[in-house]
Amino acid sequence: MQVIRVSTRLARIVLGVLVVLVPVRVTRAQDPHSQTLDQWVAQLKDPDAVKRRQAVVALGAFGPDLTRAMIQQVGDLLKDSDQAVRHAAALSVGNFGPASKAALPNIKAAVKDDSPLVRRAAVFALGNLGTAARSAVPELIGALSDANETVRHAAAYALGSVGEEAKAAADALGKVLLGDPDPDVRQSAAFALGEIGSDAATAIPALTKALGDADDAVRKSVLEALGAMGPEAKPAVEALAKIVTDDPDFVLRRSAAFVLGEMGPEARGAAEALGKALKDTDASVRYDAAQSLSVLGPDAKAALPALTAALGDEDVEVLKKVIYTLGEMGPSADPASHALVKVMDNEDEDVRKAVAYALAAMGPGAGPAVPALIKGLHDKFTSVRLASAYAIGELGPNHPRALTALLGRLSDPDDDVREEVAFAIGEIGTDDKTVLDALQKATQDSSPTVRDAAKEAIEKLEGDDDDDEPAAAKKAAPKKAAPKKKAGGN
Repeated sequence: MQVIRVSTRLARIVLGVLVVLVPVRVTRAQDPHSQTLDQWVAQLKDPDAVKRRQAVVALGAFGPDLTRAMIQQVGDLLKDSDQAVRHAAALSVGNFGPASKAALPNIKAAVKDDSPLVRRAAVFALGNLGTAARSAVPELIGALSDANETVRHAAAYALGSVGEEAKAAADALGKVLLGDPDPDVRQSAAFALGEIGSDAATAIPALTKALGDADDAVRKSVLEALGAMGPEAKPAVEALAKIVTDDPDFVLRRSAAFVLGEMGPEARGAAEALGKALKDTDASVRYDAAQSLSVLGPDAKAALPALTAALGDEDVEVLKKVIYTLGEMGPSADPASHALVKVMDNEDEDVRKAVAYALAAMGPGAGPAVPALIKGLHDKFTSVRLASAYAIGELGPNHPRALTALLGRLSDPDDDVREEVAFAIGEIGTDDKTVLDALQKATQDSSPTVRDAAKEAIEKLEGDDDDDEPAAAKKAAPKKAAPKKKAGGN
């Protein structure tokens, strides 16, 4: 299902179109159920324009439940000699949604009607057709130059409804975005480009320039459009970075930070700016800046000092996202491991768990963090003990107490923790008799997964007796995948 984003101002225009402007000579609304469908269809040919209009309005109330033939007959009145009838017909076919495709030729022709009311209603009818109006893209492009701003507005909205199939309109929409005097029209043009997405990449220069629009609502829609372009929006990185750090509106700063994340690695040039945004006064901006840096992974190294400083953020959600980002950076973030260790004392379970996983992702370079992880093996929360055991196994045998601490946790009350401990011992242990005896005992554990993990650890430590297997192959045996990070671990 296609999701259409409609601004408040755009919604007012849409609602205005749907209100039937009743001519003076029509004195009351006609109950659509006062006659049968066949009677209303017959009345479409009445010589009295008022009665034809009544019939059109009544049939429009039935929406897409009409037959294709009935919809076509309503559509035929888009060519009626009476303007009020044509307007009512345009509004009614708009109510039919995709079913109005039966009247598409007449709707397309009505886009050039003498009356702006009819043109506007016809354009909205095309918008309600969605992708089924793809053949009307040329007419809608033409309507972008209409003398009436509400018609231009409706045309841009309709092109957005057509979506990717309206890619031929990208350049025309770009011109409207930069040149139309009405901010509502410019906003709907940006909306349309966003709905077309990366197929409208030729309009990226126009979108980039429109980031300087005087209207904040227009700029917000421009940011949404650039976000929909993904990596194609790379030419806008510098302008987006400036908004992230300098714009007075926090909504726009946040949107710009989010858009940079949607661009993926192509936004690496904004890493420093995103790092500065980690000091923003608004927590939502800081959160989205951290999230976008996480997408950059190792390419976010320019922001490492800022990320390290952000480990002192008082907002727990921002803090968790910063920790997660450091983990996504992998070994390139190991200079932050000392600061991360301090966060291991945070009162929030999910924060402590996130720290353990981030340290694990940094690898052996974060070895000095092992004492903190040993402490984590005794955490009151299972998730933290599990993450700590996994991290110790990833960091390697770089602390004399690590192996002893792991052996002690083979009696942990949680099956998953004991399993992870056994795997970690297999990673950093030795074939010392004490270690092997402890693992051998674990092969009798009540949990089958713990028993299997203990057996695998023993095999890894003792080595395989199969002389046909090269030693290098034994050493390269795959390690157990990281345990699933539960809620809060990012």
